[in-house]
Amino acid sequence: MGKIAVLFPALLGALTHAAGIDEPTALPPWVVAESRLPPDAAPVRASSVLTSQAWSGRSIGTLADAFRQIPGAIMQESFGGIEPPRLSIRGSGVQSAPTSRGLALLLDELPLGLADGSFNTTLLEPMLGGSVQVQRGLDGWRTAPATMGGALDVRTDVTGREREVVNLEAGSFGAFRARASAARDHGRTAAAAAVAFSRQAGYRAQSDQARTAAHMSLRRALRPEVTVSAGVYHAHARYAVPGPLTLVAASIAPRSVSSDVQRDQPRRVAEITRLTARAEQRSATRELLAAASVARTADDFLQLQPNGVSRSRSDDASLHLAFAERFVAIGIPHQLRVAATATRGWRELQRFTNETGRLGTQFARDGLCPTTVAVQIEEVAAITRTVVATLGVARVSARRDVVDRIAPGPARRLSSSETLPQASLRWSVARETALFATVSGSAEPPTFDDLIVVTSVHPVLQRRMQSLATQHAITTEIGARGRAGDLSWDFAAYRARWQNEILRLSDSAGVPRGVVNASPTTHAGIESAARWVIVERGMRVSLAATATWTNIRFEADAVHGRGRLAGLPPHVGAAEVLIESPRGVFAAAGADWTAGHTRVDHAGRLGYGGRTLAHGRGGWRFARGFACFLDVRNVFDRASIASTAGVLDLARSPAATSIFLPAPGRSFTFGIEWKR
Repeated sequence: MGKIAVLFPALLGALTHAAGIDEPTALPPWVVAESRLPPDAAPVRASSVLTSQAWSGRSIGTLADAFRQIPGAIMQESFGGIEPPRLSIRGSGVQSAPTSRGLALLLDELPLGLADGSFNTTLLEPMLGGSVQVQRGLDGWRTAPATMGGALDVRTDVTGREREVVNLEAGSFGAFRARASAARDHGRTAAAAAVAFSRQAGYRAQSDQARTAAHMSLRRALRPEVTVSAGVYHAHARYAVPGPLTLVAASIAPRSVSSDVQRDQPRRVAEITRLTARAEQRSATRELLAAASVARTADDFLQLQPNGVSRSRSDDASLHLAFAERFVAIGIPHQLRVAATATRGWRELQRFTNETGRLGTQFARDGLCPTTVAVQIEEVAAITRTVVATLGVARVSARRDVVDRIAPGPARRLSSSETLPQASLRWSVARETALFATVSGSAEPPTFDDLIVVTSVHPVLQRRMQSLATQHAITTEIGARGRAGDLSWDFAAYRARWQNEILRLSDSAGVPRGVVNASPTTHAGIESAARWVIVERGMRVSLAATATWTNIRFEADAVHGRGRLAGLPPHVGAAEVLIESPRGVFAAAGADWTAGHTRVDHAGRLGYGGRTLAHGRGGWRFARGFACFLDVRNVFDRASIASTAGVLDLARSPAATSIFLPAPGRSFTFGIEWKR
């Protein structure tokens, strides 16, 4: 019993993390999420956490700028600014374009996208949050079992600390960004509000953009162990689309646009309003959580003539329930966690032709109703003071209903169910160093962008629906994370065998098959990050670096054999050296890079090479919470490819294929910060 008395209190806080309710400890610029207790009682965690402190003294103009310091999340920028990047975690979502899928986009643990799993990252303003978590592997199983890549979760900061923050930035290409936030704590009530605005003319022609976002929340402690909270989030974004170029045009005239873009004037306007409510109870042996959200989204997207114009209106609801009970059985402390998540959507999607930048003839109108339900059971046990094991299973069920409003008839329905196991083992080899191994299942039902495609040739466009199975995989992962003196590290290697991966493929004669379920594919990779405080005697010098290697291949495809899948660079990384003076002066130099040949089409006929872009910044933090900085991106003004507008099955005319998105040239941003 003496051993139990020691283990049980230590396990209480650690097992809270496994319930997904407790907050991880976070240190700038990055840290691997762990419990608040010593590592000898912590379960496996696969999240990386970035606090808003890591954004201080630097320009955050794109989503990639905000998350570049987090290992595992690959964000290939598009046009530079708020427009959606090519976002992927462990190869999931690499084919999604122009609407993203493959991971869950969350704000305070609840979805910020549509109920079918798709989302528009333009409607996310990360600077309104206090921290960001990239949850992959086992944490992805816990947080987002109905996606293959895990979750990107922005957490707003209602900590009860009185504070005000103001940021102003102005820079190249007509950029201007402003953000203000405040929080107050009055006894058992905490309130917070934040607003952000950004706009820019853009690096290229036809690339002006603007976004306004606001978030307000209120939290009340009814009793010491019971709290309730409510929040509202609103965002409105608009941006013009400069479109892709051929590889030659992107290299020699990166600021240009094609004649098709000049004719069709593609642009997008989107808006979301989301309300949330949350109640939770925490005691020494039990935790309960109930959270719900409702959102209304409008999205008007005028694309090039081959794709036409889409006009979407959607109402989506989400419910999340979690229960955790801690107990001792046969001398071993345990926690049993049960969680359930349900999302439901009601969406009206209309499609029109694009008549030289104007709304043309309607050719499709669909009523879309997605439903996804996930139920999880997980057992966590502290076998010894240094070994923690987990075992769990999840059941994911999905239904996709489509009603053709133009030619009424019975609804077309696709449904599926998947069982997803998981098991893990974590061994603390030292107080601040741990090894871990996990096996986890994941599944992802198709989105409506996968199921409904536009065919034929302008001006006679048609909409076609196809049947697709849910993609699923089993992932094996090993890793190590910890700290030794002034050096911290995070390392993970994974391998996953995917079934029914949703891809756009062609047959052996090169004829497009459309969006199909592919033969088995293998996703493998290594994710790593390190932070080293080199000097800390008066002057402080630190190094932060991340690197991700990804290898995605067909296993034995009838057309592509064991070839690589297109869309992701083999290597992605970033590094920065930061020097900070006791007087508040700071300077940093760094670079981000891609290495290896990135395929544009699965057949391997078209691609582009790697690149390295250097960056520098410096500034001064002076009295009363003020700071100013100058941030220079792409210091040497190097021309490069940022990413591509999607992924092809087969590049039939490689030299004439317009799919490349050039990266912006050298830019300067001056910023002012004030915190209290």
